[in-house]
Amino acid sequence: MTSQEMQTLLSKANNAIVGVNRAVGGPQLTPVWYAWDGTSFIFTTTKERAKYWNLKRDPAISLIVDDLEAHKYLTAYGRAEIIEQNVGELARPIIEKYVPADRLEQSVKMVGNDPTRVLVVLHPEKIVTS
Repeated sequence: MTSQEMQTLLSKANNAIVGVNRAVGGPQLTPVWYAWDGTSFIFTTTKERAKYWNLKRDPAISLIVDDLEAHKYLTAYGRAEIIEQNVGELARPIIEKYVPADRLEQSVKMVGNDPTRVLVVLHPEKIVTS
């Protein structure tokens, strides 16, 4: 996949599937809204979710984005960083990607006002594409 194809794939409002390691073994797979800033992927979750607790215990993470029409995919592997402050503004690129413009500010406030909401940053150590 060329750099341009990668940017095109990641700019689409497709879900990503995030994989984390469960405490009892095996993967936990979850669809998420995400954004890519050119170096890292971001998505949000809440402190009540198993994904959050699994990442706190083991920050190893993988993420796949696919485009069924173009028969392309990208998989990223790395470590997760969990950010618990200023989540609304930090999540703005995700919200801009998936939410209509007339609901953008309301959505940013809603995310920012949720005390359980956290931002997860995936710092890729390896990216594989097709």
